[in-house]
Amino acid sequence: MLLYDKELIDKINGEKTLEEIAKELNYPIALVYERIIKLKDKGFMLKRKIYDNGKICYDMCKHPMDDSCTANIKLCDKNKFSAMLISDLHFGNEFQAIDYLEHVYDYVRDNGIHIIINGGDLIDGSFSHGKQIMNNPLDQLDYLISKHPFDEKILNLICLGNHDFSLYKSGIDMKKALENSRFDLIPLGYGIGILNVNSEQIFIKHYIPDYSFFPINGKLVLEGHKHKMGIMNNDKGLLVDIPTLSNLVLGKYEFPGAIRMDLFFDNNGYIVSGHFEQFIINTKLYTVSESILDLGYLNHDYVLENEVKPKIKSLNHASQIDKFNRKWGR
Repeated sequence: MLLYDKELIDKINGEKTLEEIAKELNYPIALVYERIIKLKDKGFMLKRKIYDNGKICYDMCKHPMDDSCTANIKLCDKNKFSAMLISDLHFGNEFQAIDYLEHVYDYVRDNGIHIIINGGDLIDGSFSHGKQIMNNPLDQLDYLISKHPFDEKILNLICLGNHDFSLYKSGIDMKKALENSRFDLIPLGYGIGILNVNSEQIFIKHYIPDYSFFPINGKLVLEGHKHKMGIMNNDKGLLVDIPTLSNLVLGKYEFPGAIRMDLFFDNNGYIVSGHFEQFIINTKLYTVSESILDLGYLNHDYVLENEVKPKIKSLNHASQIDKFNRKWGR
């Protein structure tokens, strides 16, 4: 391999997808992604483009990339976007349920969906609402990376939550760990993620006590953290509460679940309606409700990331950062 991997650079410049590059090089996709990470480590600036059929390609950038929490989604059908909404896996907790996640993967495969949106708290972190079967957050992170289901055609767009942030407070950047290890687990930001889809923006949120959040009005907001299922549709926008995909339910009448979201767009790229199917999960997915909503009233004004990105209040790093760098750093 050349010092700067000219072979790979040529294919990236040829607008090849990750899948196409892997086939042409006769490499597993995971190994091609490792080479892309090495390019980034050598200073190459690559901007990821995500397609709703599960494919990824990259653009070479002329300017340094900032720590953006925004992802651009390209639709194969410009009038429809489908995704599965999940949240609060809490790997490391006694109530984790990786089999529920497997059921979600079975559903999206069977229904031709390639995007899963995760509302945060993938791991239990340094504190818990119950008993932990893995007390060390690094072990939880390792377990997540090695045991989370994998499909080359399914991408997870992730807003990291307060339990994930508990690692960051001790010097372990979970966002960087995920970016360096798996191409299909795409972290957006701590507390917020923004998806640019057609002419619209979709916001993903997760409350973090260490952050000061700004209001997002008149928009579609998908929110984790509450461990419950709900839809609030009013003049302030559409708020969708994503249920926990674990047995760590916090209310007597709450159940583990997921939501299928189908959004429909006009020819100008604006959302006009949405279909939301709510599931509870046990041995499979059971539909408990369906909602078809008129969303033409949403605010179409573009919101700059810096206008809504939460600001951190305070942070004290611990010495675990050296351990993180040895394990996940490049």
